[in-house]
Amino acid sequence: MIKRFAPLSSVLLASLLFSGFGLAQDAAPGRDWTTWGYDQERTGWNKGETSLTPNNVSGLKLLWNTQLSTPPKVIVLSTLTAPLVAEGVRTAHGKKNLVFLLGADDTVFALDADTGKGLWEKTFANPAAPMWAATWLCSNTVNDTPVIDKQNNLIFLITSDGKLRALNLSDGADRMTPTSMIEPFARAWSLNLIDNVVYTTSGRGCGQMPAVKGAKPAVVPGSVSAMDVTDLAHPQLTRFYTSGTKYAGPWGRGGVTRGPNGSVFTQTADGLYDPAAGIFGETVLKLAPRAARLLDSFTPANWQYLNIQDLDFGSVSPDVFPFQNRTLVAVAGKEGFLYLLDASNLGGGPPNHSIPLYKSPQLGNDAAEGKNPGEGAWGAIATYETADGKRFLYVPMWGPPSKSAPPFPSSGGAAPHGSIMAFQVVAAGDKVSLLPQWSSPDMIVPDPPVVANGVLFAIQTGEQTIQSPAGLLGTQDQINHNPLSAKYRSTPVNNLILYAFDAETGKQLYSSDKIITDWVHFSEPVVALGKVFLVTHDAHVYAFGLK
Repeated sequence: MIKRFAPLSSVLLASLLFSGFGLAQDAAPGRDWTTWGYDQERTGWNKGETSLTPNNVSGLKLLWNTQLSTPPKVIVLSTLTAPLVAEGVRTAHGKKNLVFLLGADDTVFALDADTGKGLWEKTFANPAAPMWAATWLCSNTVNDTPVIDKQNNLIFLITSDGKLRALNLSDGADRMTPTSMIEPFARAWSLNLIDNVVYTTSGRGCGQMPAVKGAKPAVVPGSVSAMDVTDLAHPQLTRFYTSGTKYAGPWGRGGVTRGPNGSVFTQTADGLYDPAAGIFGETVLKLAPRAARLLDSFTPANWQYLNIQDLDFGSVSPDVFPFQNRTLVAVAGKEGFLYLLDASNLGGGPPNHSIPLYKSPQLGNDAAEGKNPGEGAWGAIATYETADGKRFLYVPMWGPPSKSAPPFPSSGGAAPHGSIMAFQVVAAGDKVSLLPQWSSPDMIVPDPPVVANGVLFAIQTGEQTIQSPAGLLGTQDQINHNPLSAKYRSTPVNNLILYAFDAETGKQLYSSDKIITDWVHFSEPVVALGKVFLVTHDAHVYAFGLK
């Protein structure tokens, strides 16, 4: 059903209608934020934002705070997806800047970005019944940050029934035949729209396939799914399986990342590495458009060790960016190393595809902690290029820095719980490397940072990362299904804090301190149209800006 907060005209402007489908290719960078990580390359850098600067960001104030109707539950860590922002959407009430979110109860929300007031919301029913009980790992709820197609006034999303849908930005009206893209209750990650194709990834084995009579339900293997939406009445699905089991699934926040010539990159989790058998655990994959076939790959030489320690290489999404005469791919994982890869030759070729352009010293996770994941790199890496051509990378590192980590010229002090680490990409001939620049003050579980106009924005999520309280007995599956585990994971260590830093020097410019009292899981700050948008586990949406 559609619930409108204000009456809408029954006749939409003709300009809302569309004749073709694809991502707008504006000459100037957009000021809004239409996909996870801002762009198809998942850089986290809003190149069009000019309002917030290093000189004025200290004046940030809370502009509005809206409570949404999605009920928070202890077993569901992500109540709301990360926000998306669309500028100048034509509605029956004139042009409006809108914020879009998808709730864990399959509700899409459209809010006025300037006031926080609801314009419309739409809830989808899922008639499918889960085949097994929910856990905090597989909560049987939606997880995917949608993607906006500004050119055609659409927002694409996947609901918990596994269907891809397209809604009109202006009023939530359906514009596409809902089409199954993943299995019901699967964990779909952030959508990306590239050349008329919507992509997502699925991992963790959460989805549910129909069972053969008399057999147990089949576990859904990890996959990259691609839906060609050139014809919204007849979308076409292709899929690349990363293994035949729940292992080796891609689950980085950004889903897939765009590479050269329409190729896409993704990283996979723990699992065997056996390319001849179609098993790609602990691997960066480069796939042809529409995920039609494998083009190239990179697998760390110590992938077997990563498996033993549960140090998923897939905990971070790839970040693709140009540097001098190359396109580089920055990747990291729970082990705590940062890699630079050449997008045209990921791993040095056969036989092992395991030679990177550059591998950093260990930056974190000396404890090799994987099963109670409070350490290592998580989420996504942001990148930014200054006006004079200096290229920076920013890594969210959980836990203390490694004893092997290089010294940072500028440091925020001891960081036992986590920090943002900043590096400059440099080259000497054909060799590229990273120079440490600065590290942030201590942050309890930092989420992926983002950059706008020379300011780096980051959040301390405040969440609990230990997977269950001490003393629970039984198999790992029994522990995961114990309600005490979900309650423990949903009890925060601290509150969410928004920080702003000078992107080059690391100087702290702003902290929200205690303004926000709740926490968040697997999100990102979104900077667009002179505001910073955040969500929390208790289903609040916050907007910070300059009064």
